[in-house]
Amino acid sequence: MIQVNVTLLIQVINFLVLLFLLNELLYKPILAKIREREGLIRQDQEKAAALQQRVQDQEKRHQEELAKAKQTAAQEKAELMAKAKKREAEILDKARAEAAKIVDEMKAAIEAEATEVRRAMRDQMSPLAQAICEKILGRAA
Repeated sequence: MIQVNVTLLIQVINFLVLLFLLNELLYKPILAKIREREGLIRQDQEKAAALQQRVQDQEKRHQEELAKAKQTAAQEKAELMAKAKKREAEILDKARAEAAKIVDEMKAAIEAEATEVRRAMRDQMSPLAQAICEKILGRAA
């Protein structure tokens, strides 16, 4: 059975004093620090979100500028390619004409030289050398 007497009253007073002291010395400071940290965390999250938005905006601007630069570069490349193809065609036509002229001159010179060499070889070859040449070339010299 529970007896209500002075010790119960003292225990209740001790409990209330302890509750008051713990509340003032421990719970309130800890709760204040927790709220302060929550506030700092919230501020940091807001700053991070703002920075993230700035980064996204800058990335978007960067992508737009990059797209414009690519488009400009593509146009310049197309213009330069057209000019280069035109110049290439001119150079090739000129080179073909010069090459044809040189080839004709070289053919004539080679043919004249070959005729001269053949004539000189026929005059200077001995019958044995002529027979060896005919075997190697597979035709009469």
